[in-house]
Amino acid sequence: MRRLAAVLAVMAAAGPVRAADTVVLATPAGEFRIDPATLAVSLRGPDGAGTALAAPAFAPGEVSDRSGDRWRVVSGSDAFTVEAGVRDGALRLSIRSDRPATLAWPRAADPAAITAYAVPFGEGSYIPADDPAWLDWLTRRYEPASMTEQLSMPFWTELRAGLSVTWLVETPFNTSFAVTVEAGRPRPALAHDFTRLAPDAPYVVRIVPGPADPLTGAKAYRAWLQAGGGFVSLADKIKALPDVARLGGASHIYLWGKGPLKPEDVLRWRAFVRLVQQKKDDPAHLAGRLWQAFDAEGRREFEAAFKDAAGTGGFVSAYSRTALTRVVNDALRQAVPMAPVDPLPGGHDPAAEAAWAAGPLRTALTGAFGPMLAPPERWGGGLSLDTVAALRKAGLTRAWLGVEDWRDALWHPEAVAAAKATGYLVGAYDSYGSAHPPDLPQTWPTAQMGADLAAAGYVDKDGRTVTGFAGRGVYASAVAAEPYAKRRIAAVAKAAGLDSLFLDVDATGLVFDDYAPGRETSEAQDADARRRRLATAASLGLVVGSEGGSALFAPQIAFAHGMTTQPFTWMVPEMKDKASPYYRGNYWPPDTPSLYFSPVRLKPEVARVVADPRFRLPLYEIALHDSVVTTHHWEYGSLKFSDQRETTALLQLLYAVPPLYHLNAAVLDRDLPVIAAYDRVFRPLHKQVFTQPMTDFAVLAPDRLLQRSAFGDGTAVTVNFDTRPRTLPGGATLPAQSARIEAPGGAAQTVEADAFFSRRGK
Repeated sequence: MRRLAAVLAVMAAAGPVRAADTVVLATPAGEFRIDPATLAVSLRGPDGAGTALAAPAFAPGEVSDRSGDRWRVVSGSDAFTVEAGVRDGALRLSIRSDRPATLAWPRAADPAAITAYAVPFGEGSYIPADDPAWLDWLTRRYEPASMTEQLSMPFWTELRAGLSVTWLVETPFNTSFAVTVEAGRPRPALAHDFTRLAPDAPYVVRIVPGPADPLTGAKAYRAWLQAGGGFVSLADKIKALPDVARLGGASHIYLWGKGPLKPEDVLRWRAFVRLVQQKKDDPAHLAGRLWQAFDAEGRREFEAAFKDAAGTGGFVSAYSRTALTRVVNDALRQAVPMAPVDPLPGGHDPAAEAAWAAGPLRTALTGAFGPMLAPPERWGGGLSLDTVAALRKAGLTRAWLGVEDWRDALWHPEAVAAAKATGYLVGAYDSYGSAHPPDLPQTWPTAQMGADLAAAGYVDKDGRTVTGFAGRGVYASAVAAEPYAKRRIAAVAKAAGLDSLFLDVDATGLVFDDYAPGRETSEAQDADARRRRLATAASLGLVVGSEGGSALFAPQIAFAHGMTTQPFTWMVPEMKDKASPYYRGNYWPPDTPSLYFSPVRLKPEVARVVADPRFRLPLYEIALHDSVVTTHHWEYGSLKFSDQRETTALLQLLYAVPPLYHLNAAVLDRDLPVIAAYDRVFRPLHKQVFTQPMTDFAVLAPDRLLQRSAFGDGTAVTVNFDTRPRTLPGGATLPAQSARIEAPGGAAQTVEADAFFSRRGK
């Protein structure tokens, strides 16, 4: 009988563990209690009060192989091995599956007990749990999608009565994030896919209890990164590449020019038009070769100009000058032959383009039109000597200047040299996201990478190729594109003389599993390939930036566009409706696209969730301010929304993040006074603190319109977003829509936001 009892005891120990066999782990915040059969989690505080944290993942499963805080649980056809522990006061669950499966866990157990959320949607959002407008926005925007793309950092924080709970995912790949609704309140939820591409990869989640402070999660994430060697400071990046220091105090400015010439480069327009008319049938003259290269619309533009320019009273209108310049620029490549130097798949040859622009192009234009044109070194309407001189005259000593087409830098080498000599960083936009077939209509230059990469799209688990951006071409495998990207990045940077590069898409967190035979790649491996691509650019001495700035790629980048303001237009139909007052614009005209250059009001309901400072939090800055310089997405620049410009200017000071602008010759008089006025305040602040951590952030009033940030060197910024003066703690008054900047040692400066815009040109 004793032997039978012993056998039964062993069998019981190895057999299913029932609900009574709760896993209990002690922390300073209390006891974590885990139901091993369902993965439900609760926290019992020191006072004995219990708080339900994670709802059951499934109906009670069969638990076996229990050994301390490790066990196996079977639910239906799925089997998971779970290991629980406590690290740094947080509960850490590591879960593995021995076969492909999906685990829908965690979900908040009691959404009604949550008063607010702090979520890193881009920079960070403060979301009251009982706000119906936020609930509508969340449930429309955050349908199940990749956590790495939805969140800039892999955590969120729940605020409860006297307590915060942060869910931090150490292994966020193959994990989807969604916001569901329960009893009229938001309920974030995750689902993790265990795939055959990463059979040994665990799903690791930390549950971090803390004070009822919305910054708790960001601070915990920073500490976790630092402890694991995943944090690289800007100071260290500067040691590796000293040019990174030039980001300190730099406004970020995209310069737009769509060709070698701008309208002002033709000094005698009537004579120019008449000469084209006279020589258009002469193939020995450049005008004749241009005429042959013009399309039908281009010829119509010139024929209308021929009529206007005729006679003693002839003229060329401002409209025609712009249109004719565009027509000529488009035809030059065909009219003036370019000798190949080092051709790349996709029709690119940066070295040849640079040689052509400096030699045959200038010789052909000056030989044909001579004194009708400005000196060649002064050509260009975006990146040009005139633009650099205007920025310098306005007082800007630091700037990141980016061209949306790297050829603009190739065409204007004197401007590149002058900008670098002034102390500016000069970069170009590049992308290896979408790949297009060579014959695809309505393609764009960066997507042309040759036929092989156009056929190297990611393949999903169902065997379907992943379609590229805007439904065109494919998203090219980062692994397959790696050799080509190395060649093209090096070729562009060398030929253009760049010291910076912006790589679109790579740091958004958009990653893929790839089931293509012979190229199988997990999401984590895909992310590693993107990191290598970013690191390749940095190894060439380039200050590297990317879209978004996901923390997963923070060690590899120095700056990011798309964190302070993330894309959201797809959520707002009116912004794409030309009849709406909120229409954002489009990509026309190509040298001054209204999408970037035309201010528009932001729909109030939208402004409340994407721009209202009451609902914003500097979560990314708390975690990574001294690792990555962040700013707005290029479609949402600092001057884009006319009714938000004061708020935007103040927020940039509060968070110590740079403004982002779009400029060319056509808008210099309108926008440069604003840029210069803001630079005089922003530049010294940012130079002082951009390598410093943001150590604290506080809301100083119940309506959340008074806010204060603090940095590691003692600098503090207090902002009044209200449209009326407000009294600060201590009794001082802060004017309406103003910022008070306190330097280490006590010196203070107060600036009102409307002062930046009082001299804006028409």
